[in-house]
Amino acid sequence: MRIKERMNSEVTTISRNDTLETAMKIMRDKGIRHLPVADGGKLTGMLSLSDVRRAMPSQVSTLGVHEATYLFDRVKVKDALPPQQKLVTVNSEDFIEEAALLMRAYKIGSLPVVDDSGALVGIVTESNIFDAFVELLGVRSSGSRLALEVGDKPGILAEITDIIQKFNTSITRIAMFPPTDGKLNEAIIRLDTGDIDPIVEMLRLHGFKVLSAKSYVR
Repeated sequence: MRIKERMNSEVTTISRNDTLETAMKIMRDKGIRHLPVADGGKLTGMLSLSDVRRAMPSQVSTLGVHEATYLFDRVKVKDALPPQQKLVTVNSEDFIEEAALLMRAYKIGSLPVVDDSGALVGIVTESNIFDAFVELLGVRSSGSRLALEVGDKPGILAEITDIIQKFNTSITRIAMFPPTDGKLNEAIIRLDTGDIDPIVEMLRLHGFKVLSAKSYVR
């Protein structure tokens, strides 16, 4: 799944010389927590809600609403951006897992998305990553979910799919998770049928350890 399929393509930007009051209003009105900073058509930074909160003058909490607004309106976006901020971007043609790795590595909640010319074309957020994960695992689909403990040997998945095929049902998703604590790989399989008891029985007869089996109706 490529980033362009999951990113938010309608991107609101802000200038370094805009005020934090303006930034807060945009974030509040649009329900977002990250704003790309662009000047002269060039992406120059990323402003987060936490950046804004850190930049708020300490005396704001002790002032009245009008006084706080007046003071906050004097602070610029450039004053809230982290010093020497490393601007991390992804290409719209990159895969969604590459964005997840970067966000995890840099401990950030969103990434600006650029095209091959370097132009800003979108933004990808943690919510986009979570939605992609949910879709990849078919969590919202009706059917069944099997979790199997499988060995690391060639043809193991083919053997499993051959067994399932005999029941005239289709596999809609397969995900393999690496072993932990000395255990074997775990295969998560989604099927388009709710009648999984016969399938589970046949898999066990062939020596597979079924960790869980559950049917879903959406």
